[in-house]
Amino acid sequence: MLNSKIIAILLALCGTAAVAQDSVQVPIDQAASIAAQALRGGDPALALQIAEAVLSQRPDDRTALIVVAAAAPQLGDAEKGRRAGARAWYLSQSDVQKYEAARLTALAATNEERFTLSTFWLRRALTVAPNEEERARTLKDARIVRQRNPLAFQVSGSLVPSNNINGGADEQSDAVVDTPFGETDETLSPDSLALEGWRASLSFGAQYRFQENQNSRTTAGLRSQLARAYVTDDVSIPDDAFDTAYYELSLTHDRALENGTVSVTASRGLFEYRDLDFDAWTTDYENYDIWRLGISRQFSVAERTLLSLSARREWLEYLEPGIGDVDRVNLTAGITHQLPSGDRVGATLSVTDSEGRDNANYTSRDHALGLNYGVAEPLGPVSISVGGGLRWSDYPDYRFGFTIPEGGRQDTTISSNINIGFPDISYAGFTPGLRIDASATESNVSRFDRTTVSVGLTITSQF
Repeated sequence: MLNSKIIAILLALCGTAAVAQDSVQVPIDQAASIAAQALRGGDPALALQIAEAVLSQRPDDRTALIVVAAAAPQLGDAEKGRRAGARAWYLSQSDVQKYEAARLTALAATNEERFTLSTFWLRRALTVAPNEEERARTLKDARIVRQRNPLAFQVSGSLVPSNNINGGADEQSDAVVDTPFGETDETLSPDSLALEGWRASLSFGAQYRFQENQNSRTTAGLRSQLARAYVTDDVSIPDDAFDTAYYELSLTHDRALENGTVSVTASRGLFEYRDLDFDAWTTDYENYDIWRLGISRQFSVAERTLLSLSARREWLEYLEPGIGDVDRVNLTAGITHQLPSGDRVGATLSVTDSEGRDNANYTSRDHALGLNYGVAEPLGPVSISVGGGLRWSDYPDYRFGFTIPEGGRQDTTISSNINIGFPDISYAGFTPGLRIDASATESNVSRFDRTTVSVGLTITSQF
């Protein structure tokens, strides 16, 4: 039996003539439907009151839970609405019902300013979106929520078969060094030869925006990347010889200027890898610390054309005493132009100076040129971007069993890549892609002559 106030509401909504009666029996299923009618009629207070009366007798009435999920946030109780929406999700019997519950729960979480939780429920909604229009609507909402969220996450992964997972030499026996006196051979270690296999990687990033106004923003970031290898060649080298891990903490301040932006970043990173013991065929843990300090400037030089300049200083501290400390300076300039079609074309030029304080093999100068082209509109079901580059590396005092005369070691590398996306294929806001990489290096030390081709499956987030 419902109380007299709720019954009066029900009688008014039902249009019954029995207003003079002290009480009236109303089927509980009809009461939940009337609550939904009150909500659609623009009276969330009445709708919430009726729905709560129904839930007091039937806690798992999905219709009443949906009414609470929609009405409670409008009346200032977003937590109640979120809890009701989550319960309605678990009671839903179809994708359409789940979609409705997920979106209401996400909205309530947004009203609580629990943006990460809201994103979770919007991803759930994407898995059951009834049509492309609703999917696009939810994707747009998810991007808005991410912009409002001071805490942002990035997750991506790849699985790549390659003919050279370790960056090994093409030569199968010795390293040949060209000298003024002829060619000199040096025997390579087994792990220095190119090995076929698979490489899997998983990247995770989190960024917290703790200061923002109209002209500036300050963020702290955490990033990690794990890579694992599986060697398919018939060799005795353990797979973990090529495993790596990278962790980084960073602090970035961005400021808007009259034309463009300027950013300053400081970071601390740790790179972990394995060193192979050829006597026992086991691996030993090694690592190096990376301290970075950088500044970048981006500004417009013409309509649809952006120029970016950056300078970065790095300090590397190796655990291995035979390597020691390495100081590095990098200068980069890049330009991007948007064509009338919306396609983007870009180029970068960089110079990197490295100084090995304790090991001359880590002293080098690199010059690199990169080009890229991104197609704005998908070509049928796929999106495409392509890139390529050329790198020249000089190691003036490199030793390979002996000091290499006449300018030391010199490498030239040419590379290319194709990124193919499938924007029409997604699950929970994650889309697959295909990346094809190819590179070839020519060196006067054949240990560093290498050719690498890899084709990998990638997973990225749409927001």
